[in-house]
Amino acid sequence: MANLKAIAGVCLISLGLAISAPQTAMAQDYGATVIAYLTGPYAAMEKAFTEALTKASEERVRGTIEQTSSDIRREIDTSSTENVKAMEGLEVYRQEQALREKGVILKQQFEMPASTCNDMAAQDAMGKATIRNQAAIIKGQTEVRTALVGNTNTLKVIDEAHKRTNEKYCTKEDAGRGICTFKDTNELSGADQDALFLFQARNGSRTYSTAPGANGNSAQYEAAGDYIKRMVVGIPVEQLRTENMDKTPQGRAYIELVRRYNGLISMSAYSLNQIREAGNPIKGLGNTTKLAQVEGFATEVDMSMNEAVRRYVANQFSPAVIKDLADSAQPHKILRAMATQNSFGLWMDFQALEQNSRVEGLLANQLVLVAEQSLRPQLEAQRGVATRVK
Repeated sequence: MANLKAIAGVCLISLGLAISAPQTAMAQDYGATVIAYLTGPYAAMEKAFTEALTKASEERVRGTIEQTSSDIRREIDTSSTENVKAMEGLEVYRQEQALREKGVILKQQFEMPASTCNDMAAQDAMGKATIRNQAAIIKGQTEVRTALVGNTNTLKVIDEAHKRTNEKYCTKEDAGRGICTFKDTNELSGADQDALFLFQARNGSRTYSTAPGANGNSAQYEAAGDYIKRMVVGIPVEQLRTENMDKTPQGRAYIELVRRYNGLISMSAYSLNQIREAGNPIKGLGNTTKLAQVEGFATEVDMSMNEAVRRYVANQFSPAVIKDLADSAQPHKILRAMATQNSFGLWMDFQALEQNSRVEGLLANQLVLVAEQSLRPQLEAQRGVATRVK
């Protein structure tokens, strides 16, 4: 700033001299003085002024560049930090989106048909009911066997059967003939003579009527037992009452014939008792199979295995189940439904196998009787010839 003031002073002096100097010889002296001044001190001041301006400009430019560089670096750092944050946020979003998509895929893959839980409950409960029924068949077989070997007085056995039917199963026709008293409220009228009651109740259910019987079981269950005894052991073989019956060949032969007869009868009784147990109401089976309430059926908590099977099959063809599978675009869901139905089909195949075994046993018994009827006369005749020759 001092240099600038000196330069300004010189300029003012020079201007004053130029204005006030007269046009005389003296003017030349002033001119020479000014020129000398300009070429001397002025030149030095001009150089100093120029250097000062240059230095100031350089410092200003350098400061500006440094400030700008600092600002640029700060902006770059800020931008880099923001970019890193943005990239990290974007990566987190991508991972979250991938997890959401994976969750949707897993949900679709593990999605079950709406009826899966009920199907599993039904199949589990029916499997256990089958085991229970198989164990209960022993009771029915024991009842038949007791009737077979317990007859020591045929007239007494027939009289007891006659009395039991009149009291429990009197029909309108029998009442019309004055044999017994018919009651309109008796749902089991004729039940010990009609095969319908062996397979279903009057209302069409495959579960026997749950009305209690005399022995604590279902009354229809007891009626089915009476039907079996009437058909299989209607007039059982009378057991001889002599103490020394086995001491003679004739007595021993009779004993063996009775035993053989009982064995043939047991096969028929076994098949009929299988049917009887399949209709026997099992307490709470409707709830454990989730089939107590099925569209188109009356509510039934205590149901038989046959009724549970019937309801399960009907439920598989219900509009709700068909629509659930038809609307599904997920192959996993349809495959699970197919697997459930296939497992039930396998269980049914096993039940059919056991049924076929019983049918085969009955046919084998029938074949034995046919062979005996056709060959026995020839065998007896040949025996007589052989005895005489001897």
